[in-house]
Amino acid sequence: RDQDTHSFEDDNYPPSLKGKGRVNPTQNLVDAFPMANGYPISDGNSGYDPKNPYENRDPRLQEYIVVNGATIGAKNNVINTTDDDPANLDGINHESGQSTVTGDYLRKLLRSDVNLNPAANKRHFGARIRYTEIFLEYAEAANAAQGPKANVGGANFSAYDVIKAIRQRAGVGGSNDPYLEECAQSKEKMRELIRNERRLELCFEGHRFWDLRRWNANLTEAAKGVYITTGANGLVYDVKNVESRDYKDYMIYGPIPYTEVLKWSNLVQNDGWQ
Repeated sequence: RDQDTHSFEDDNYPPSLKGKGRVNPTQNLVDAFPMANGYPISDGNSGYDPKNPYENRDPRLQEYIVVNGATIGAKNNVINTTDDDPANLDGINHESGQSTVTGDYLRKLLRSDVNLNPAANKRHFGARIRYTEIFLEYAEAANAAQGPKANVGGANFSAYDVIKAIRQRAGVGGSNDPYLEECAQSKEKMRELIRNERRLELCFEGHRFWDLRRWNANLTEAAKGVYITTGANGLVYDVKNVESRDYKDYMIYGPIPYTEVLKWSNLVQNDGWQ
């Protein structure tokens, strides 16, 4: 967005900071961020600890998402999303109806120095396109055309080179990035890694809806959230489905707008949308 406003912060800050908490990152996305060593949390080499789920993770997780205990806002307020205290405005499913339904809040695209007090004057400016998006599109095409390490058309870098640079910039994988090296041995594994890096780098930028459809990926995975309570030995993290996704096979394609169908009698509506 090319405008002088803080409406995005107003919509998405946690309620305790006078925001409406509208965009709630799912636990599905949180789980897609690897560990700092580069391995997915589902991999036995990752070192992931479900009792301390935010430790030693990809730094982008905290850069993009406000998880429980993180800070945000002009005064670095600590955000508590636990399900213990009914008076906690930011707690999951607070009775106000404005708190998170997944246990997390959005950070990416927000300015943390914006104060929603009407007397404040910090504003938000949005970007139209990012350089990283172009590199990710190149990596996806290069891997599909010639594999992970081939330099398509004599280019100076491969899909592997692009993903390595992106992960190094993010602080993931260390100097050797063994998981990347593992994926580089297979076009299929590299495709999976590229798609996940695209999911992380471009999250909340309007790409995921279209990516899932052009990849013919699963559209029916339920959205998950995390309910955090205080147990005898510390916090307890309980992952639950918070919203189902009921898409039929034909919904991989959207409907042609009715106004367009009316313009030309030979234009046939997509299957399932008649």
